[in-house]
Amino acid sequence: MRITTLAERPDLMARVEALKGNWPEFMRHEPIGERFYIDAQQDYPDYTLVALSADGQVLARGHCVPIGLQEVPPAGLPDTGWDGAVRQAHLARLAGYKGDAVCGLEVMVREELRGGGVGTEMLRAMHRLTEQKGFRHFVAPVRPPGKAEAPNVPMSEYARRVRNGLPEDPLLRAHVRLGADIVAVAPASMIVVGSLDEWREWTGLPFDTEGPTIVPGALTPVQNNLRHDSAVYVEPNVWVHRAF
Repeated sequence: MRITTLAERPDLMARVEALKGNWPEFMRHEPIGERFYIDAQQDYPDYTLVALSADGQVLARGHCVPIGLQEVPPAGLPDTGWDGAVRQAHLARLAGYKGDAVCGLEVMVREELRGGGVGTEMLRAMHRLTEQKGFRHFVAPVRPPGKAEAPNVPMSEYARRVRNGLPEDPLLRAHVRLGADIVAVAPASMIVVGSLDEWREWTGLPFDTEGPTIVPGALTPVQNNLRHDSAVYVEPNVWVHRAF
């Protein structure tokens, strides 16, 4: 496996965009995320990583962006996590500011290869990119996959769960093994708002009762409001940080 960037291999753009992930359907309707994926390949080719097999197949992609913190994390890390990092990157780019941190936003691995170490190698490549470009910090608002099995547990409590001295969650564990520290919770990292009919379409659930609704793949309950014909999902993430 070889990892390169989209800037080095612009011919891979269509295949990188076509790589399908395992995000729940409702997450595809998060407005900041929708906007980012439209522009990411064009705006951040130097920070879009691509894993290739020996015969040139795209195995994985990784999105990261340069952001400005100006303080040592966790200071300066936005409570709005993923969304906040995308906004910070956009403003820094418009201002012509290089930034002082690389923020890892996503690693997407082909379905049949998940769990085989490709994702960890992509994270390792993000760390190398951070160092090679002269940044002082690598940060990431991590979406812990195991949290979906414990939607009613506060993220701060979930992030503290350990096994054999390492985080219990597999993705948090991977970050810590690569030298990152868990430094904060981003309580409102992504927000998805939709009508009840939209949520029914996205999830296949009835959405016919008032209050919290457990949705497969969601890290916290979705708040259902029958009177206003709407439901809101506010997702917390976990900030990790490694200094260089």
